[in-house]
Amino acid sequence: MFPNMPPEAQAAIIGGIAGGIVGGILGILGAILGGWVNGRVQASAWYYHEKERAAVEKREQWIQTALEWAANGRKDSLRRANLQGADLQRVDLGAGKRRDEADLSYSNLRRANLRYADLTGANLRDADLTGADLWYADLRDTTLRGAKLTGAKLMDANLRGANMLFADLRDADLKAAKLRGAHLGFTHLNGTNLTGTDLRNTDLKLVELTGARYSQNTLWPTGFTPPPEAIKVEDGGP
Repeated sequence: MFPNMPPEAQAAIIGGIAGGIVGGILGILGAILGGWVNGRVQASAWYYHEKERAAVEKREQWIQTALEWAANGRKDSLRRANLQGADLQRVDLGAGKRRDEADLSYSNLRRANLRYADLTGANLRDADLTGADLWYADLRDTTLRGAKLTGAKLMDANLRGANMLFADLRDADLKAAKLRGAHLGFTHLNGTNLTGTDLRNTDLKLVELTGARYSQNTLWPTGFTPPPEAIKVEDGGP
Protein backbone atom coordinates (compact mmCIF):
# COMPACT_ATOMS: atom_id res chain seq x y z
CA MET A 1 0.00 0.00 0.00
CA PHE A 2 2.86 2.37 0.90
CA PRO A 3 6.03 0.95 -0.78
CA ASN A 4 8.45 3.38 0.86
CA MET A 5 6.94 3.08 4.33
CA PRO A 6 8.18 0.63 6.92
CA PRO A 7 5.87 -2.35 7.51
CA GLU A 8 5.28 -1.28 11.11
CA ALA A 9 3.96 2.12 10.03
CA GLN A 10 1.78 0.55 7.36
CA ALA A 11 0.32 -1.79 9.94
CA ALA A 12 -0.40 1.10 12.28
CA ILE A 13 -2.17 3.09 9.55
CA ILE A 14 -4.20 0.10 8.44
CA GLY A 15 -5.11 -0.65 12.06
CA GLY A 16 -6.18 2.96 12.61
CA ILE A 17 -8.36 2.96 9.51
CA ALA A 18 -9.92 -0.38 10.44
CA GLY A 19 -10.50 0.79 14.00
CA GLY A 20 -12.17 3.95 12.77
CA ILE A 21 -14.45 2.00 10.46
CA VAL A 22 -15.38 -0.49 13.20
CA GLY A 23 -15.90 2.33 15.71
CA GLY A 24 -18.14 4.17 13.28
CA ILE A 25 -20.19 1.06 12.61
CA LEU A 26 -20.52 0.37 16.35
CA GLY A 27 -21.53 3.98 16.95
CA ILE A 28 -24.24 3.75 14.30
CA LEU A 29 -25.48 0.45 15.73
CA GLY A 30 -25.45 1.92 19.26
CA ALA A 31 -27.49 4.91 18.14
CA ILE A 32 -29.99 2.65 16.40
CA LEU A 33 -30.22 0.33 19.39
CA GLY A 34 -30.52 3.24 21.84
CA GLY A 35 -33.30 4.78 19.80
CA TRP A 36 -35.11 1.45 19.65
CA VAL A 37 -34.85 0.90 23.41
CA ASN A 38 -35.97 4.45 24.14
CA GLY A 39 -38.91 4.01 21.79
CA ARG A 40 -39.86 0.76 23.50
CA VAL A 41 -39.72 2.40 26.95
CA GLN A 42 -41.88 5.30 25.79
CA ALA A 43 -44.34 2.93 24.14
CA SER A 44 -44.54 0.81 27.29
CA ALA A 45 -45.14 3.86 29.48
CA TRP A 46 -47.85 5.09 27.10
CA TYR A 47 -49.47 1.62 27.06
CA TYR A 48 -49.71 1.38 30.86
CA HIS A 49 -50.91 4.99 31.12
CA GLU A 50 -53.66 4.31 28.60
CA LYS A 51 -54.54 1.04 30.32
CA GLU A 52 -54.94 2.81 33.68
CA ARG A 53 -56.90 5.66 32.08
CA ALA A 54 -59.24 3.17 30.40
CA ALA A 55 -59.74 1.31 33.70
CA VAL A 56 -60.66 4.54 35.50
CA GLU A 57 -63.03 5.51 32.68
CA LYS A 58 -64.64 2.06 32.73
CA ARG A 59 -65.08 2.23 36.52
CA GLU A 60 -66.74 5.65 36.21
CA GLN A 61 -69.10 4.21 33.59
CA TRP A 62 -70.00 1.34 35.92
CA ILE A 63 -70.69 3.75 38.77
CA GLN A 64 -72.89 5.90 36.55
CA THR A 65 -74.77 2.80 35.41
CA ALA A 66 -75.33 1.76 39.03
CA LEU A 67 -76.65 5.19 39.94
CA GLU A 68 -78.98 5.23 36.90
CA TRP A 69 -80.13 1.75 37.83
CA ALA A 70 -80.98 2.89 41.33
CA ALA A 71 -82.76 6.03 40.08
CA ASN A 72 -84.81 4.37 37.34
CA GLY A 73 -85.47 0.97 38.89
CA ARG A 74 -83.62 -0.80 36.09
CA LYS A 75 -82.33 -4.31 36.80
CA ASP A 76 -79.63 -4.54 34.15
CA SER A 77 -76.80 -6.88 35.06
CA LEU A 78 -73.84 -5.37 36.87
CA ARG A 79 -72.08 -8.72 36.82
CA ARG A 80 -68.31 -8.26 37.15
CA ALA A 81 -68.81 -4.51 37.49
CA ASN A 82 -65.88 -2.50 38.84
CA LEU A 83 -67.35 -0.21 41.52
CA GLN A 84 -64.22 0.03 43.65
CA GLY A 85 -64.40 2.98 46.04
CA ALA A 86 -67.75 4.13 44.63
CA ASP A 87 -70.03 6.28 46.78
CA LEU A 88 -73.33 4.40 46.63
CA GLN A 89 -74.66 5.60 49.95
CA ARG A 90 -78.43 5.09 50.29
CA VAL A 91 -78.80 3.78 46.72
CA ASP A 92 -81.41 1.13 45.96
CA LEU A 93 -79.80 -1.82 44.20
CA GLY A 94 -82.21 -4.36 45.64
CA ALA A 95 -84.51 -6.73 43.80
CA GLY A 96 -87.48 -4.41 44.29
CA LYS A 97 -91.16 -5.30 44.35
CA ARG A 98 -90.94 -7.53 41.31
CA ARG A 99 -88.23 -9.56 43.08
CA ASP A 100 -86.24 -9.75 39.85
CA GLU A 101 -82.63 -10.53 40.67
CA ALA A 102 -80.17 -7.67 40.87
CA ASP A 103 -76.97 -9.24 39.55
CA LEU A 104 -73.77 -7.90 41.16
CA SER A 105 -72.01 -11.25 41.16
CA TYR A 106 -68.22 -11.21 40.83
CA SER A 107 -68.25 -7.40 41.01
CA ASN A 108 -65.49 -5.29 42.57
CA LEU A 109 -66.93 -3.27 45.47
CA ARG A 110 -63.74 -2.91 47.48
CA ARG A 111 -63.98 0.02 49.94
CA ALA A 112 -67.29 1.11 48.38
CA ASN A 113 -69.58 3.32 50.47
CA LEU A 114 -72.84 1.38 50.75
CA ARG A 115 -74.20 2.88 53.97
CA TYR A 116 -77.98 2.51 54.19
CA ALA A 117 -77.99 0.93 50.71
CA ASP A 118 -80.87 -1.38 49.79
CA LEU A 119 -79.45 -4.63 48.44
CA THR A 120 -82.37 -6.90 49.35
CA GLY A 121 -82.38 -10.06 47.28
CA ALA A 122 -79.36 -8.96 45.25
CA ASN A 123 -76.91 -11.51 43.85
CA LEU A 124 -73.46 -10.70 45.27
CA ARG A 125 -72.02 -14.15 44.78
CA ASP A 126 -68.19 -14.08 44.83
CA ALA A 127 -68.25 -10.27 44.93
CA ASP A 128 -65.25 -8.50 46.48
CA LEU A 129 -66.51 -6.25 49.31
CA THR A 130 -63.19 -6.00 51.13
CA GLY A 131 -63.26 -2.99 53.46
CA ALA A 132 -66.67 -1.88 52.16
CA ASP A 133 -68.85 0.31 54.38
CA LEU A 134 -72.22 -1.44 54.75
CA TRP A 135 -73.35 0.23 57.96
CA TYR A 136 -77.16 -0.11 58.24
CA ALA A 137 -77.31 -1.69 54.76
CA ASP A 138 -80.35 -3.84 53.98
CA LEU A 139 -79.03 -7.22 52.81
CA ARG A 140 -82.04 -9.39 53.53
CA ASP A 141 -82.17 -12.57 51.44
CA THR A 142 -79.04 -11.45 49.59
CA THR A 143 -76.78 -14.06 47.99
CA LEU A 144 -73.29 -13.57 49.40
CA ARG A 145 -72.06 -17.08 48.73
CA GLY A 146 -68.26 -17.01 48.42
CA ALA A 147 -68.19 -13.23 48.80
CA LYS A 148 -65.11 -11.56 50.25
CA LEU A 149 -66.07 -9.24 53.13
CA THR A 150 -62.72 -9.08 54.90
CA GLY A 151 -62.62 -6.00 57.12
CA ALA A 152 -66.07 -4.87 55.95
CA LYS A 153 -68.13 -2.58 58.19
CA LEU A 154 -71.50 -4.25 58.72
CA MET A 155 -72.60 -2.60 61.94
CA ASP A 156 -76.41 -2.73 62.33
CA ALA A 157 -76.73 -4.28 58.86
CA ASN A 158 -79.75 -6.48 58.18
CA LEU A 159 -78.60 -9.86 56.85
CA ARG A 160 -81.66 -11.93 57.75
CA GLY A 161 -82.01 -14.94 55.49
CA ALA A 162 -78.84 -14.09 53.53
CA ASN A 163 -76.93 -16.92 51.85
CA MET A 164 -73.40 -16.53 53.24
CA LEU A 165 -72.06 -20.01 52.56
CA PHE A 166 -68.26 -19.96 52.12
CA ALA A 167 -68.19 -16.17 52.64
CA ASP A 168 -65.03 -14.63 54.13
CA LEU A 169 -65.85 -12.15 56.92
CA ARG A 170 -62.51 -12.23 58.72
CA ASP A 171 -61.96 -9.08 60.81
CA ALA A 172 -65.33 -7.68 59.70
CA ASP A 173 -67.41 -5.58 62.10
CA LEU A 174 -70.85 -7.14 62.61
CA LYS A 175 -71.68 -5.28 65.80
CA ALA A 176 -75.46 -5.34 66.38
CA ALA A 177 -76.00 -6.83 62.90
CA LYS A 178 -79.06 -9.00 62.29
CA LEU A 179 -78.16 -12.42 60.88
CA ARG A 180 -81.19 -14.32 62.09
CA GLY A 181 -81.87 -17.23 59.77
CA ALA A 182 -78.79 -16.54 57.62
CA HIS A 183 -77.05 -19.51 55.98
CA LEU A 184 -73.52 -19.60 57.41
CA GLY A 185 -72.01 -22.97 56.46
CA PHE A 186 -68.20 -22.88 56.05
CA THR A 187 -68.24 -19.12 56.69
CA HIS A 188 -65.07 -17.49 58.06
CA LEU A 189 -65.80 -15.29 61.09
CA ASN A 190 -62.24 -15.27 62.44
CA GLY A 191 -61.51 -12.04 64.32
CA THR A 192 -65.01 -10.72 63.60
CA ASN A 193 -66.78 -8.33 65.98
CA LEU A 194 -70.00 -10.12 67.01
CA THR A 195 -70.91 -7.97 70.01
CA GLY A 196 -74.68 -7.62 70.16
CA THR A 197 -75.08 -9.58 66.91
CA ASP A 198 -78.28 -11.60 66.37
CA LEU A 199 -77.29 -15.09 65.20
CA ARG A 200 -80.48 -16.90 66.15
CA ASN A 201 -81.75 -19.65 63.86
CA THR A 202 -78.35 -20.05 62.21
CA ASP A 203 -76.20 -23.19 62.00
CA LEU A 204 -72.70 -22.43 63.32
CA LYS A 205 -71.31 -25.96 63.43
CA LEU A 206 -69.12 -25.41 60.35
CA VAL A 207 -68.25 -21.76 61.01
CA GLU A 208 -64.76 -20.53 61.94
CA LEU A 209 -64.93 -18.37 65.10
CA THR A 210 -61.28 -18.19 66.16
CA GLY A 211 -60.61 -14.77 67.66
CA ALA A 212 -64.21 -13.64 67.11
CA ARG A 213 -65.39 -11.22 69.82
CA TYR A 214 -68.82 -11.52 71.40
CA SER A 215 -70.65 -10.06 74.38
CA GLN A 216 -73.45 -10.96 76.75
CA ASN A 217 -75.87 -9.32 74.33
CA THR A 218 -74.82 -11.53 71.41
CA LEU A 219 -77.78 -13.75 70.52
CA TRP A 220 -76.67 -17.28 69.69
CA PRO A 221 -78.67 -20.16 68.19
CA THR A 222 -80.59 -22.23 70.74
CA GLY A 223 -78.26 -24.64 72.53
CA PHE A 224 -75.07 -23.17 71.03
CA THR A 225 -72.07 -22.55 73.28
CA PRO A 226 -69.33 -20.22 71.99
CA PRO A 227 -66.07 -22.12 71.48
CA PRO A 228 -63.07 -21.34 73.74
CA GLU A 229 -61.19 -19.78 70.81
CA ALA A 230 -63.84 -17.02 70.65
CA ILE A 231 -63.32 -14.06 72.99
CA LYS A 232 -65.95 -12.63 75.31
CA VAL A 233 -65.74 -8.86 75.77
CA GLU A 234 -67.81 -6.18 77.47
CA ASP A 235 -70.57 -4.52 75.46
CA GLY A 236 -69.34 -1.27 74.00
CA GLY A 237 -65.84 -2.68 73.66
CA PRO A 238 -63.88 -3.10 70.42
